[in-house]
Amino acid sequence: MKGLVLYPDGHYALDDVPEPALGQGRYAPHDVLIEVAYCGICGSDVHGWHVSEGTRLAGPAKAVVGGHEMSGTVRAVGPAVTRVKPGDRVVGEIVTNFCGECVNCKAGKVNICVNVPPKEGRIHYTEGGAFARWVTWPDFALHVLPDSVSLEAAVLMEPTAGSVHCLFERLEVRAGESVAILGPGARGQLLLQLARAAGARPTLISGVQRDARVRLPMAESLGADRVVNIDEEDLIAAARELTGGQGFDVVVENAGVASAVEQAIEIARPGGRVMISGGGIRGGVTIPLHTWPVIVKELTLYGEISHNWSSWNTAVQMAARGQVRLEPLLTRVYPLSEWEQGFSDAAVGDDVMRVALRPD
Repeated sequence: MKGLVLYPDGHYALDDVPEPALGQGRYAPHDVLIEVAYCGICGSDVHGWHVSEGTRLAGPAKAVVGGHEMSGTVRAVGPAVTRVKPGDRVVGEIVTNFCGECVNCKAGKVNICVNVPPKEGRIHYTEGGAFARWVTWPDFALHVLPDSVSLEAAVLMEPTAGSVHCLFERLEVRAGESVAILGPGARGQLLLQLARAAGARPTLISGVQRDARVRLPMAESLGADRVVNIDEEDLIAAARELTGGQGFDVVVENAGVASAVEQAIEIARPGGRVMISGGGIRGGVTIPLHTWPVIVKELTLYGEISHNWSSWNTAVQMAARGQVRLEPLLTRVYPLSEWEQGFSDAAVGDDVMRVALRPD
C-alpha cells in the first residue's frame, strides 16, 4: 500500500509500505486493524515539512507512516480485544506508550509519563500512523464514534480532546469566568466552543490579518463575544473594555509566538490563570520573560501536552451532544496522492481551518 512516510531527518515521502497485520506489533494480542477513512493534517505534521533543510525538525528514530488525527472503521481485532468489534467507527488516542508504573501513570497522567519521553510515547512516532489505508491501533486507546459524528468531522476529535485537557482538566474553567484565546486556528475555535459550553463569559479570541478572511469570522459565528485582529486593533484596550478593566480570569496562549505569551500575561487579571500552549508542536518558543507582572499579579502559569483517556471520553460525549461543532472546522479533503497540496494549504492557506487526507 501507499503510505506518507516520515523519515528520521524530518522529510516526508509517499512510498510503498507493508500493510499492517494483526499479531505482529507491540500491542498484540490487543491490536485492532482499522481501515482509515480520513486523517487530519496537524500543525506538528506541517512544521516537520514546511521548513528549509537546515531548520527542519528531527523526525522519529525510524521511518514510519505519519499522521495521527485518524478516523476509520474496525475491520479485524486481535484475540484479546473486547472493547471494539468489526464495523465500529473509531478514533484513536495517540499516547499509547507509557511505563504504567511511575507516579504520573498511576494517577492516569500517561501523557506526562516520567520514564517515556513525549515523542516516544506517541504511536505515530513509534509504530506508524494513519496517512495510509490501513493501520493497527491498541484497543485500549480507541473510542467508538456516536452515530451523530461523521468520519469526516471526527478528524477533529484529537484536537478536541487536547482542548478538553487544556481548558477543563488543567485550567478548570468554570461558568461565569472570562476567557481569552490568542490564536484562532482550528484548536482556538475548539477552545472557544468548549469555554462557551462550560458557561464562560465573556469570551475573546484574537488573530492577525491572515486570519481576517476565514478564522476570525468563524469565531464570531461560533459565539465569541469579541474578536480582535491585532494588526488593526489594540488587544490590551479590547481586553480592558470587555472585562470592565479587570483583565481575564483565564488566558490561553494558542499562537506559538513570543508576543502572544507577553500579551497573555498582560491581559490576565490579578490572580488569573495563563496557559502557554502554542508552539509546542515545533519545540516551544524561547522568550525573555519579564517576571514583574507574574509576581505582582500572582499569576498561575500552566503548560499542557496531548491528552488522556478522560479527555477523549469528554470530547466524544460533547461532540455527540452537539456542544462542540466539528464539521465547520474541516475545510478541505485531499486524496493521499495529493498530500503536498494538502500540506501546503495547511501551512500557508489563509482560507482553511483544518485539512485532511483520505486514502486514494
